[in-house]
Amino acid sequence: MTEAQKNEIRGYLQTALRELEASENQDSDMVEACADENEYASRLSEKSLQVALRERGARRIAQLREALARVDLDDFGICDECGGDIGLARLKAQPAATLCIQCASEAERHVA
Repeated sequence: MTEAQKNEIRGYLQTALRELEASENQDSDMVEACADENEYASRLSEKSLQVALRERGARRIAQLREALARVDLDDFGICDECGGDIGLARLKAQPAATLCIQCASEAERHVA
């Protein structure tokens, strides 16, 4: 991976991390008073979804931070299996990726 590619992925990771952290700070945890039981149940359901999304966001933040810590290492962007390059698009979509798309697909076939 070239230094320009590392700089590109670093910038992408930093931007994505800032955006996720900002959105995490905007959520409210309160369930307002409701007119009836159906409305209350609906709001509780929405809160459950928000909690799940917040947990997903926290996992994504951890992945982004971990990838940022690894981006300057010599083996960042190199497939652990075949030693080939992991594409920029894959690293942006899955910053914690340690396998190229071909090796990841092959590993999934063996698991299934």
